[in-house]
Amino acid sequence: MADLDTELRPPLQPPSGAPADADDAFRALRADVDYLGRTLGECLKELEGEAFFGLVERVRALTKALRAAPEDAARRRELGRDLGGLLKSLTTEDAERLLRAFSVYFQLINLAEEVHRVRVNRLREAQATPEAPRRESVAAAVKALRDDGWSASEVRRFIEGLDIQPTLTAHPTEVKRYTVRLKLERIASRLRARTELELSPQARRRLEGELAAEVASLWRTRELTSEKPSVTDEVKAALYYFQRSLLSAVPQLMQDLEDALESLYGCARGEAPLPPVVRFRSWIGGDRDGNPFVTPEVTEEAYALQSEVAFGQHLADLDGLVQRLSQWGGRTRISPELARELAALPADRRPRRFAGEPYRLKLAVTYADLRRAHEALGRGDLPAGVAERYLEDLRTVEESLWAGGEGRVAEAFVRPVRYRAAAFGVHLAALDLREHSSLHEAAVADLLRYAGVCDDYAAQDEAARVALLARELRSKRPLAPEDAPLEEETGRALGFLRVLRRLRARYGPAAVGSYIVSMTAGVSDVLEPLLLAKEAGIPDLDVTPLFETLADLRAAPRILQELFALPVYLEHVRRRGIQEVMIGYSDSNKDAGFLAANWALYEAQERVAAVCREVGVPLRLFHGRGTSIGRGGGPAGRAILAQPPGTLGGRMRLTEQGEALSERYTDPDLAHRHLEQLAHAFILSSARGARGDLPEPPVRYREAMTRAAEGARARYRALLEADGFLDFYHTVTPIEEISRLNIGSRPARRKGERSLANLRAIPWVFSWTQCRANLPGWFGLGTGLSSVDGALLREMYREWSFFRTILDFAQMSLAKADLGIFTAYLTLVPDALRERFWPLIEREYRLSVERVTAATGQPLLASDPTLARGIELRNPYVDPISYVQVELLRRLRSLPEGAPERGGLEEAVMISLLGVATGLRNTG
Repeated sequence: MADLDTELRPPLQPPSGAPADADDAFRALRADVDYLGRTLGECLKELEGEAFFGLVERVRALTKALRAAPEDAARRRELGRDLGGLLKSLTTEDAERLLRAFSVYFQLINLAEEVHRVRVNRLREAQATPEAPRRESVAAAVKALRDDGWSASEVRRFIEGLDIQPTLTAHPTEVKRYTVRLKLERIASRLRARTELELSPQARRRLEGELAAEVASLWRTRELTSEKPSVTDEVKAALYYFQRSLLSAVPQLMQDLEDALESLYGCARGEAPLPPVVRFRSWIGGDRDGNPFVTPEVTEEAYALQSEVAFGQHLADLDGLVQRLSQWGGRTRISPELARELAALPADRRPRRFAGEPYRLKLAVTYADLRRAHEALGRGDLPAGVAERYLEDLRTVEESLWAGGEGRVAEAFVRPVRYRAAAFGVHLAALDLREHSSLHEAAVADLLRYAGVCDDYAAQDEAARVALLARELRSKRPLAPEDAPLEEETGRALGFLRVLRRLRARYGPAAVGSYIVSMTAGVSDVLEPLLLAKEAGIPDLDVTPLFETLADLRAAPRILQELFALPVYLEHVRRRGIQEVMIGYSDSNKDAGFLAANWALYEAQERVAAVCREVGVPLRLFHGRGTSIGRGGGPAGRAILAQPPGTLGGRMRLTEQGEALSERYTDPDLAHRHLEQLAHAFILSSARGARGDLPEPPVRYREAMTRAAEGARARYRALLEADGFLDFYHTVTPIEEISRLNIGSRPARRKGERSLANLRAIPWVFSWTQCRANLPGWFGLGTGLSSVDGALLREMYREWSFFRTILDFAQMSLAKADLGIFTAYLTLVPDALRERFWPLIEREYRLSVERVTAATGQPLLASDPTLARGIELRNPYVDPISYVQVELLRRLRSLPEGAPERGGLEEAVMISLLGVATGLRNTG
């Protein structure tokens, strides 16, 4: 696009004081942006003509001029008339093409930024030394422990106990089609080759021709899917990230830890490998909460698809080892253990082509065993202990190489394979099940009624329910035979658990995750799925209560205390060795607002950890974080470092979803860096508690936060509960249009009438992001902080990492919000509603900015100039998409259902949703 690229150049400057190499990296980014913008511009001229290209430039110039005149009312009126007239004159086809032009531009610029991140990461890694490791690396974390006086043996024992479990979910916040993602991946590959490889003139022309062809193909590719993805589609989409990066990033992270122990402590490399610090889990295919398309058959298929990827990787690894470990027996020494195993092999298991090559012989046998197991899996009959035997064979080979003086070979070739096998097994990722607590209640009531135990379970109070459930959990008799004529939902609930029993027998205990209970509000909500699991034949299932609303978070410590007071439950947890508790960032924020939710989450973690410490039960907190600030998002490392001291205990789970998966795991280098940053923050946070370093925030900080949180909550709830707010929300945001967007298999609402209560948190945040208000990430904050004295605010920001992180995240939301653009969406709202709610929103925004800057002592994002400049850079190019979206929404909403013009308009509106999300790099 003609001069978009030239306008991007001035902001893209390296930080002051950056080394010369960093300046080179920024110059490379500017060159990439220039090249991609020019390539897209040429594509538009060739495929759409000069007139259309002129339209793009005119709209861009008008929206840019409008943004540049915030205080000149007359100028803004003049520009607004010109822009409004131009947009009204657009045909739907031209509007759709205009949206695509800016959307594709942002896709390419996002890609250039990702390539740049990889470039900078490599530069910083090259500049690192053992005594000056790269920031937020595992080496930096290990060095911090060493400098704090930890011995080598203490650090190794500590690392061996660490347990990080990122959990992939199918929450629908990724707006890019899989087809589009692959095209961008190919463009990125060619862009990197163009700058990183020495190419002949002919090769460069050919490569640039291919890149331009990919851009042209991208331009003509439909952004939208014609149907909602199935759950199986979502499983396959997640498996892409395992194949693309995760199967290599986890072993690389473990080798980083070994490197750090060697360089900082002198630990020998021949020691046994560390247990994997990171193991992935998944909900995709097991998350039933509100998704009727997740059936027992789908769950079984998800396991099969995951295992197919795992087996494929392991067989490829073995094939690679057979190629590499070609040592001849006459020139190598093998361990006595390996010699005995080879001597015991029957003749029909000795491939003649590997005679005299001991490692190839051993690995060929392992390969054949794994291949047979894979074939048996296809028949639904996986032999027990496959993963364990595979790991044992790799151990034998590696230890033999070390014993024979070939440690270099063992370290380079076998150790990464061994780490991969240990981290992913033959199941790839343990699969969780999740279901809403209300469905367990109905299923248990049906079972108890059938068994003649209780005819009116649903009518019992909580104490009676708990006593009844505890008694039945002690009983050895089943409540109903498998073929009992139960209600359909009861049959489905038991069917899932019976499938889980079969799958655990097939894939091993490590393949089965937790059973997560959404909207846990009482002890019975935890005991009910345990009773169902007992009935289905898996009484040792881990049940994870999920506390989501403000009331549930406050009740969480009491509920755990009451659970542990039940001998039958405490015995169960002690046998399992862990109590997992999930806390929900999304629904708590939607329920109580940004500040109140974050404080409730902080206090809930502290109190739940204290309850578990009192009874001596290890705790693993599961953080249900979203991608946006309004759903618990933000830089993951900083969020971990801000957790209450003593709540991690070396164990943590957190959700990974939507566009976060794409941004973090599409590129192998970025995947490794993200996991490294996670591990760095996790090690440092867990180490504080390991040595009893649990500093309590001063009482005055807590009292101030409690006042602020309550004030913020009251302000937020007053807005949501105000008469007419639901109608205001449905007209000022594109929530109804988002509900029809085919980006996930799960409906946007839970069952019931149209209300804020049954609207899911993702579309709630997505809709406010689209209209540029970002309201869930800040509303109520200013009112809440107004209750705290300015000097105390500044002290809390300076001294309390939790408070500082919350306000820094709020700064991101406030800075990304654009009330100037939001006023364009207000033109869609009836006058009475606009006059009622716009002053409230504007006043709270300005108050929030004033109180946050009073706490920090600086303008918004002054401490993060890169992000501030990025927002300033992007906004003028997102604005055209927003203005066109408003015009299209006005047209669409004026048409009756069934009007022939709606089809093209709906398509264009959907493209605008994707365009804003791409430009802001955020959905829900």
